[in-house]
Amino acid sequence: MHVRTILGNIGVTVLHDQVAVTKAHEAFAADGTLSVTEKQAARVQKLGAQLARHLTKLLA
Repeated sequence: MHVRTILGNIGVTVLHDQVAVTKAHEAFAADGTLSVTEKQAARVQKLGAQLARHLTKLLA
């Protein structure tokens, strides 16, 4: 959390939500797809959608 605060204070865009993926180095299948539980996949999808909305507003 501390790094997120510092980044926000220096003007870096930091999304409110975050997703922890344990063993991230093992979380991707050979074809590049995310190989996690359905619950984790839903959280990653939600965060990705949040990022897309934010970028759309920034680039408008």
